[in-house]
Amino acid sequence: MTTTSDLLSTVSSFFELTRTQFFLLILLILWLNQSTVHAQRSGVALLDIAPNPFALSLSEAGSAWGQGGSNSFGNPSLLVSSERSSMEIGYTNWIADTKNIFGSFHKKLDSRAFAISFYSSGLQDLEQRDEPGPSNGLFSVQYLSISAAYAQSFRWFNAGASVHYISEEIYPYRSNGYAFNIGLSRSFAKDRIQLGSALRSLGEMQSLDVEATPLPKAWISGLSVGLLEWSGSKNPELPVFIRVHADYIYPLNDKSGSTQGEFFNPNPYTKVGLELLIAETLQLTSGVRTGTTARPYSFGVGYVLPDIRFNYAIIPFDTGFGTVHSVGLQYLFK
Repeated sequence: MTTTSDLLSTVSSFFELTRTQFFLLILLILWLNQSTVHAQRSGVALLDIAPNPFALSLSEAGSAWGQGGSNSFGNPSLLVSSERSSMEIGYTNWIADTKNIFGSFHKKLDSRAFAISFYSSGLQDLEQRDEPGPSNGLFSVQYLSISAAYAQSFRWFNAGASVHYISEEIYPYRSNGYAFNIGLSRSFAKDRIQLGSALRSLGEMQSLDVEATPLPKAWISGLSVGLLEWSGSKNPELPVFIRVHADYIYPLNDKSGSTQGEFFNPNPYTKVGLELLIAETLQLTSGVRTGTTARPYSFGVGYVLPDIRFNYAIIPFDTGFGTVHSVGLQYLFK
């Protein structure tokens, strides 16, 4: 894939956009190309952004906790850790007015589980002009992943794998590719402690113009610990449960020989999330991440019913990109 400067030069020579649309396109290209502001990102940023609001509210610290179909994009072995099957849909209004949409079907079958999902990200309705005046039409910047995952429970651990077909389109360039995740997990102390580890986004893309877009390859490892379960004597029907999630991320991208190498930050970083569940119904979440990042904090709230879960996440950016909002709905069944 071309560098940011080359791509902007191409856009400038072929299109004359309105100031607002051109500014939004610059922001998106900087994001997709691992800008220095977002130093922990690579080209296909879609695979490095959690698809559902629950994970986003925890700063995406979820390599050891079963969440349903969204685990296909992190640690797929956790698909078998979920107690029930689920269907889920999520919508995230990302920076530069980028829209992320996610949907999944996850089926739990005793000692095994599988999931299919889609995840799209894009910026729509950019006007194309050859000269000042009326536009010639509209174009978009779009990423799409269609995924399948399988997990199996063994005596001492759970194992899982997922494969993703990826399509990217930055007008007038198009490319396809694949990525896969493999992971392990295990629970202890009656599921109060869970450990997980996975290799994420292994694979490659076809060339987009000159170079292939790099994938956000990484080794992720973490734990989830139930710290406290408390029921007051005055209000025994309002139990409080606290759980902490923590991940360690070690990027695996090789920047040698790539004109995009300047955008990679190979330094490891951590994510920590706190989950507070009140009366098994109201869920409050928050997260923090270390390293060079424009979004060090995240927050969320959830409403938990026996068969339905609603989650909302808000992520303030530190660098003037605005605030990200994400909503999701999950239906649980046997």
